[in-house]
Amino acid sequence: MSETKIIIDLTGPAMIFATIAGPVLAVWASEWRHSRRSKHEARERVFQTLMSTRATRLNIVHVEALNQIDFVFQDKKYNQIRESWMLYRQHLQSIESASVGEAQAVWQSKANDLFANLLHEIAKGLNLSFTKSYIIDKSYRPDAHLANELDFIEIRQLILQVLKDGRPINIRSVDESKT
Repeated sequence: MSETKIIIDLTGPAMIFATIAGPVLAVWASEWRHSRRSKHEARERVFQTLMSTRATRLNIVHVEALNQIDFVFQDKKYNQIRESWMLYRQHLQSIESASVGEAQAVWQSKANDLFANLLHEIAKGLNLSFTKSYIIDKSYRPDAHLANELDFIEIRQLILQVLKDGRPINIRSVDESKT
């Protein structure tokens, strides 16, 4: 058997295999890249949401982003992120132990530290350079937003007092002819 005949005999099946396997492998590689990119974008979206709402942590979007952490950071390489989230979540659920005054201030300070640690771990996991001090110090919240939120809380409490406790509603009559 000649050397040329052996090469032809080997290249035939190789060409058939390449013709069939090439497109299949290309589609698989494309899907793998797309899946990987989607996961990374989901992680970044969680981080961006937490960063943009870090001054308004009662915001529903903020809470939803927190609850996505276990899902989008489930790979083993993100264990430290999930550990930080677990510590922060446990602390958030312990608010009943911090009633008022100094205990509340201590509780809030620890919550701030745990939250900053969580965001810092997520930033490290995404290869972003955010320091803990930047995370804490560089958020912006207009005073008017805080005033509106506090007003809303006060209004809600007053309505609940009327509905639950029977608090009277003060009504003042106005003589329209004098106005």
